[in-house]
Amino acid sequence: MSRIYDALENHKMGDMPHEVMPSTPVSIPRNGRTNGNEVGMEVEMSRLYQTITAALPDTLRRRVLFVGPRSREGTSTIARELAKTVSLQMGKDVLLVDCDGNRDGFDYPETDPALKLEEILATGSSIDRALCPVNGRSFSVLPLFRYTVPSEGQAVCLENARRFWDSLRERFELVVIDLPQAVFSNGPSIASLVDGVVIVVEAEKTRWQVALSMKETIIKSGGKVLGVVFNKRRLYIPQFIYNRL
Repeated sequence: MSRIYDALENHKMGDMPHEVMPSTPVSIPRNGRTNGNEVGMEVEMSRLYQTITAALPDTLRRRVLFVGPRSREGTSTIARELAKTVSLQMGKDVLLVDCDGNRDGFDYPETDPALKLEEILATGSSIDRALCPVNGRSFSVLPLFRYTVPSEGQAVCLENARRFWDSLRERFELVVIDLPQAVFSNGPSIASLVDGVVIVVEAEKTRWQVALSMKETIIKSGGKVLGVVFNKRRLYIPQFIYNRL
C-alpha cells in the first residue's frame, strides 16, 4: 500500500530517526515510475491529489505550493506529474506555475521579449501572453522563471503579488506552484498567499531536522503545511509485494 505520509504531523519529533524514513511504504520510487510504466505514477498522483483535497475540504479552487528543503529533491517532477494527472485523468482546469526552470518534460515556445515579470504580476491581461497551453485548455504552464533574474528579486515580487495569486484561483481549479528552495528561502511569506504547502524530501537523504525547520518556517510565515512527499524512495522488495500490503 503506497500513500502520501505526513511524517512531520503524525510523529513525535523526539521519536523520529536522523534520516527522514517513513514507517510505511510511501510515495514515489527512485526510478520515477512504478513497475516501469506511467500507470503507477498516475496512481500515486491521484492519491496525492486526494490527500490535498481532504486537507482543504472547504476550498474548491486550490493553490498548492511545492517546495523542498534542499535543491534536487525532485520537487519539479512531483509538481509536473500532479498537474498532468489532475488535468488529463480528472478533467480539471490546471495551471502549473514554473518558478524553477526545470524543463524536463516540457518544450516551451519562445517568450515575448517585451513582457516583464512585474507586468505579469500586476495586470491579469498579461498572464495570457505568458501562458503555454499543454493540453488544449485544460492544462497550461506559466513559466515565470523566464521573466526573472536573481532569486531574491523574484521572491520579493511573488510575495507582493496577492492580486496575481487571487486571479489565478478565479481562472483555474488547481494551481500547482513549483518553487525552488532558493526562492523560498529569500521570500517564505509566499506561503501565506496560497492555500497550502507540500514539502518534497528525498527519502533516506534529507535529515528530518532540515524538513522540520522548513515546516516551522512555513507556519511562522502564515502558511499551512498539507503534508510531506517522500521522493526517490528505494524499493528494497519488489513493488508488487508493496501493492499487496
